[in-house]
Amino acid sequence: MPGISIRTCEPDEARDRCAEVYFPHRLTVLHDRTRFAMSLSATDLGPVSVGLLGYAGEVRLETAELETGYEVNVPLGGRLRTWTGRDEVCATPGLAAVYRPDSRSTLQGWEGGGRLLGLKIDRAALEEELAELVDAPVRSVVRLGPSLDLRRGPGRQWWALARSLTELVRDPGGPMSLPIVARPLAQSLVVALLHAVDHPYRDALDHRPTVPRPAAIRQAVDLLEAEPQTPVTVTDVARRVGLSTRALQEGFARHVGVPPMAYLRRVRLRRAHADLRAADPARHGVAEIAGRWGFTHLGRFAAAYRAQYGTAPSETLRPRP
Repeated sequence: MPGISIRTCEPDEARDRCAEVYFPHRLTVLHDRTRFAMSLSATDLGPVSVGLLGYAGEVRLETAELETGYEVNVPLGGRLRTWTGRDEVCATPGLAAVYRPDSRSTLQGWEGGGRLLGLKIDRAALEEELAELVDAPVRSVVRLGPSLDLRRGPGRQWWALARSLTELVRDPGGPMSLPIVARPLAQSLVVALLHAVDHPYRDALDHRPTVPRPAAIRQAVDLLEAEPQTPVTVTDVARRVGLSTRALQEGFARHVGVPPMAYLRRVRLRRAHADLRAADPARHGVAEIAGRWGFTHLGRFAAAYRAQYGTAPSETLRPRP
């Protein structure tokens, strides 16, 4: 998966490289230019780009209308003053700034140096995801609220998920970058954001859809059993069986007893178990087989495996007499 990691002392280069990940902008250095430095590490999850952006001193960034995407910025220290249209937000580690495609934006901060975690979300991906969730067309820019409280409630839960991406940024070639992991992760970030931030569709998100026919749910179960190695999201499965995302989730809750992705994890755990039993321990390891089926955290994989099979994955992989 593509990723970049740069550090530069040239403002023009900093502006151009930052624009490759986020949006074109004007960069104004508000401190001693001889001490200017910018660092950026970023990776791509498909519809979501995530990066750690830092400056050595105070700067101002000014964009035109973002047009192609939404963005969320979280300072990892200090304060960042931002203006989006008529909205002004003083972002902090506990308060994220949120930007929409229909507004110009200005960011000013990094006095004394600092970094932020910035997520750029493809406009079409967010709006299509929202349409699936509310089972209705979304024909214009979603007027997301300008800020998100990360200290409590849904915002806190979203930030726990987003913050975990810092490790992916530092090691873009790790197991979290595998398509089988990255695609559902990107969707989870977008869905969690839509449930956390204010916007005009929040009431519709709370509406419970009509429960689908069991036949459609059986079709979805058969799909997950047949293609567990395919990088899919809830939205992908729902589309293939002719349901909305929320209807699929409601149907799984009633007829299967677990969410679709939880069921998929069970299928993948069974496949990992079969691979461990069949593998030559001299040639294959637990981490390799777990990663093959989308399990990137070995501790959680081992716990789930032990809960299901009553033994550790390494015991299953041991040579048998």
